[in-house]
Amino acid sequence: MKVSRRQFFKGLGATIGMVGLHSFLKGDIAYAKEKSPIGKGKVGITWLGHGSFLFTSVKGRKILFDPWISTNPKCPVLYRKPGSFGSVDLILWTHGHVDHFMLPDAKELVAQYKPKVVAPWELSFFIKSQIPETNCQTFTLANKGATADFDGIKITMTEAFHSAGAQLTGFEGVNRFVGEAAGYIIEFENGFTIYHSGDTSLMGDMKYVIGDYYKPDMAILPIGGVFTMGPKEAAFACKLITPRYVIPEHYATFPVLTQSADEFVKEVKHYAPETKAMVVTPGEEIRI
Repeated sequence: MKVSRRQFFKGLGATIGMVGLHSFLKGDIAYAKEKSPIGKGKVGITWLGHGSFLFTSVKGRKILFDPWISTNPKCPVLYRKPGSFGSVDLILWTHGHVDHFMLPDAKELVAQYKPKVVAPWELSFFIKSQIPETNCQTFTLANKGATADFDGIKITMTEAFHSAGAQLTGFEGVNRFVGEAAGYIIEFENGFTIYHSGDTSLMGDMKYVIGDYYKPDMAILPIGGVFTMGPKEAAFACKLITPRYVIPEHYATFPVLTQSADEFVKEVKHYAPETKAMVVTPGEEIRI
């Protein structure tokens, strides 16, 4: 029996479709990707409350992430004292909101530690205008999609869906646009990779860019709701990203936010059972 070219490809397409549908119905969808081996040494991760973190690299380099110190109700008293970090090599800022970028804190940290500073383009220039001595890495890393090497630590700026104005005098201050919000991928000297989303909603980049391309070992995600993802959305984000570990943050700071990580932990078990949820307390360091 003769089969036309059109009939052949029509039949082939139907066969492929049925095979795909059969696999879907059986649940044979692999979403846990392979991970590259992690080298020697451990990374220190300390939550400073809300969206602020201190990362200590394998070689002892210290990175502050969105440091909100003096008026952060969840920041441990220890870290409010001058010089308490010992040294700071790099500060990463995601956006200008006062609960992430507090100008008085920024001035104090820059004066004490003289770190390199990475921030989205417009925020970086705003910081420079307010603190002229800041060592902003504007022409090393200043926008989404680029990666730069800072003393063996690779930093990538990623997308985040969030607003990004700066309040110059606190929560009641005048709002000023300082560019778009961002997240970061941090790959340490031993290959261990952390994705800190910054403030964001769910977005497709979490699967096709963050998960499939950057393949982070750990995700740090906001779960508080109101201003960012809530517990269920953040847990679904874990399904998209498929990290080995996840740390919830940006919750229990204000009365309007989710006050517990319990629901998030439960939802992670449902949406991403291969991801381990690690609930840490402000000031507690984990090494991994």
